Parts: sequence; structure tokens; C-alpha cells
Amino acid sequence: MEGLDPIVQAISTVGFPIIATLLMGWLLYKEQQAHKDETNSLKEAINSNTLIMTQLKQLLEDIRNAG
Repeated sequence: MEGLDPIVQAISTVGFPIIATLLMGWLLYKEQQAHKDETNSLKEAINSNTLIMTQLKQLLEDIRNAG
């Protein structure tokens, strides 16, 4: 219970609604950071796929023009 002592003391001092609001704000911040990281990862995958598709298109055009 030693780890909970600061939380219990904060609730006793400023009240549950304030502590709950702060914790929800922190959770929202963490979720936004995780979403940002996930979005950046997806963006990199899309950019990589776009590059490959462009190279494939060029290769197919070269094959068609050579024949």
C-alpha cells in the first residue's frame, strides 16, 4: 500500500474530482501519443508501398515499350 499513499493523500487534500480529472487528462495524453506513433508508422508503410508501386509501374512501362 506504500505506492498508493501519495494518491490517497492527494485525494484527501484536493478531492476526488480533481484527482480523477488529472488522471483522465494524463490518460488522454498517453493515448494521443500512442495514436500519433501508430499513425506515423502507418504513414511510413504507405510511403514505402507508394515508392514500390511507382517503381513497379515504371518497370512495366519499360517492358511494354521495349516489346
